[in-house]
Amino acid sequence: MPIFKKLTLSIFALSLIFLSANLSYAEPHNPMKILNQKYPNERVKIIKSADLNNDNKKEYFILTEAGNFYLLNSKGILVLINTEILSDDDADDPSIQIFSSTKKEMHVAVSFNYFPSNTRMYVYRLQNGTLIEKLNIMGDLQVFIDSKSRVVEYWKKYFPEGGWEAAKAVYTWDPNKLKYKGSGQLP
Repeated sequence: MPIFKKLTLSIFALSLIFLSANLSYAEPHNPMKILNQKYPNERVKIIKSADLNNDNKKEYFILTEAGNFYLLNSKGILVLINTEILSDDDADDPSIQIFSSTKKEMHVAVSFNYFPSNTRMYVYRLQNGTLIEKLNIMGDLQVFIDSKSRVVEYWKKYFPEGGWEAAKAVYTWDPNKLKYKGSGQLP
């Protein structure tokens, strides 16, 4: 084979390698553009991103002004996960938290507040390209994720004769059973 043909084939092979490398590092999906194309009337309130499944591609978590919660998975597919995630007027805005449920797994928590003093929290796990609800709790007083990645719920334990006292429940992720296990005073 003449040297010119070998050189041409080598350059062609290198070009293919560089082209495939550039495609694998292509710009990630634009969540705002994708949401706007599919739902032009939605307005983003909160957007967060993380690589939940360790594929080196981010998933995006979008909460809109209308209270709709979406996942834009790493394949660019937009999925409606939940609706009516709205805090009452004068209450703190809803929030999206991404936290490590174990050393190898991350979860997404969405919480919002409503009167008189309630906090609702949904906790999701990424599974088969979508978010699956793994915990749905309401704390009369407070719900939060502590420094040990446990979900803590303070609620009002009412007495039959009237009045109440604060009760605490703690939820920890069990990776073997794929669910949250509650301890303490459960509602």
